[in-house]
Amino acid sequence: MGAILLIAGTCIGSGMIALPMVLAKLGLIPSILLMLFIWYIMYYTSLINLELNLQAGQGLSLGALARRFSGRTAEWVGTISLKLLSYSLLAAFLYAGSSVTKELIASHLDKEYPFDSIATGYTLFVIAILLLPIKLIDYFNRILFIGLLTVVAILVAGLAITVQWSNLPLLSEQYNDISAWAALIPVVFTSFGFQVIFHTLTNYCGKNEKMLKQAFFWGSLIPAIVYIIWTSSVLSVVFHDNPTFYQQMATGKVEVGELIHVLSGVAKGHSVQLLVWSISLLAIATSVLGVGVGLCDSLKVMMSQTVPNVSLRNILASLITVLPAYLVVMFVPNAFIAVLGFAGMILTVIAVLLPVYLLLQLHTDALYYPELKRKLLIGLSVVVAVGVIACEVYNMS
Repeated sequence: MGAILLIAGTCIGSGMIALPMVLAKLGLIPSILLMLFIWYIMYYTSLINLELNLQAGQGLSLGALARRFSGRTAEWVGTISLKLLSYSLLAAFLYAGSSVTKELIASHLDKEYPFDSIATGYTLFVIAILLLPIKLIDYFNRILFIGLLTVVAILVAGLAITVQWSNLPLLSEQYNDISAWAALIPVVFTSFGFQVIFHTLTNYCGKNEKMLKQAFFWGSLIPAIVYIIWTSSVLSVVFHDNPTFYQQMATGKVEVGELIHVLSGVAKGHSVQLLVWSISLLAIATSVLGVGVGLCDSLKVMMSQTVPNVSLRNILASLITVLPAYLVVMFVPNAFIAVLGFAGMILTVIAVLLPVYLLLQLHTDALYYPELKRKLLIGLSVVVAVGVIACEVYNMS
């Protein structure tokens, strides 16, 4: 159960908020089918990552696995890809937090502050949090995540009650538009990102292959169900109550803060409005902490020899963790969706392409998971990964 919650917690975060924004281009039926398909691919490829850890006899990071089964070049590919993914996600989450904070201040305090000023303040706050002791950050994150799950359950139940079941956006006018699919597939792919915890859970579950398989099945399925319910509820409510804003979402002209503001307007009761803002801020906070702490800790390890002073090392690691993401927020318009799409392209290397390559280097038929002998499914996973990369290259062109 602990492993299942850790996997689900790694998935569910501020990326969930982006799903209705991008999936409005398709409508409910294609969106649900796409999320189920991406979930299955990510679950199947998780077995490849688990197989590599079990074959290694211990939980190892992707870079260490690459070095063990292939060599230095593969190790660098894994390490650099993981760093790029972390920076991309952190930039997206900083942008989302700043956008939501801006809308919250504007709607509740009747004051307009420039986005740049709010983003700077938000960034400084994140740097300060990363300077705290890791145990304090861990407990803070647990409280935030428990609060997030509670608020998600209450809010989704509330939205589901208000849905007009006779008037649902089952198919959008753009569902057969290739450019619409290209824009949203990398974002949906990124929302199933739990690839940073394979080595941790391999050791945590005592290298028990059956327990690990069940943990990753249910731990990845729970977010898929939450995403489907959340996206269906949000799209249906906005489609019925604010069709003009729904069309703006379908054309990709919406900021994350604007969506939260509209949802809080749809929720007539003050307590429900509070839930809408809470879920947004909690989801973003847990995402920032999860990615930021992992990246910051890895930088501290890298600087342990060159910067012997612990306090100085902590400050430098925190600054190097956050400042590149801050620069992206400052200079990339609507960075939330744009950077999540870029992160999806990097995630394909970490989740699919490099693990598949390493699996082929094993040269053994004694596999813990017989499913991995199905070449067709492995080939399909590679095709999906290449497709995600192609989509993002198309979006950047």
